[in-house]
Amino acid sequence: MSERNGTPDGRDKETVEREKIAVEVLTVLGWYRGTITLPSGGRLLDYLNTKPDMIALTNAVLPAGNGLPFVALNTEQVLAIRPQAEA
Repeated sequence: MSERNGTPDGRDKETVEREKIAVEVLTVLGWYRGTITLPSGGRLLDYLNTKPDMIALTNAVLPAGNGLPFVALNTEQVLAIRPQAEA
């Protein structure tokens, strides 16, 4: 669903509601954990079926255990993706 917001220059800006999904991504280097952002109500499978070149993870944890605010993974290196269980 969209809504219109005013901007400082007086123009309207359309925004899209987003949903964050916690995932684990297996690559040739190991498991990454993080969050994928999808349009609200979007499904992970629908997103993956668009065949993106890169998968953007926020709040990412690398296979070595260190964290980064953002990681872009090349989908050619991805072996599997699974949603994380909700706590």
